[in-house]
Amino acid sequence: MKPDYGPDDLMVIAAFRYCCGRQTYIVSECVDWLIKNWSTFSERARIVIKRDLETEFEADDRARASGGDYKPLGWDCDRQEWEKLRSHIKKIG
Repeated sequence: MKPDYGPDDLMVIAAFRYCCGRQTYIVSECVDWLIKNWSTFSERARIVIKRDLETEFEADDRARASGGDYKPLGWDCDRQEWEKLRSHIKKIG
C-alpha cells in the first residue's frame, strides 16, 4: 500500500521545498528520506522536485560565482547533500 503523502503528494513537495536552503541537520535527513522513498512518490512529485532542484543548483552556481554570502543551497556540506539527491535522480531517471 502506497503511503499517504496528501493530495498529489503535496507533503513530499512541501518538505523538499522547506528544506532547500536550510543549513542544519534537516538537509541530510530530508535527502536521505527522499532517496529512500523516491519510488513511492507520484510521477508529478518527482518531476516537481527534479525541476526545483535543478533551479536551485543553477541559482546556487550563480551565487557562488558572484562571491556573495547567500547561497541558495546552503553551506558546502548542504550542497553536497543535495548533490547526493541529484545524483540519485539522474541514476534512476
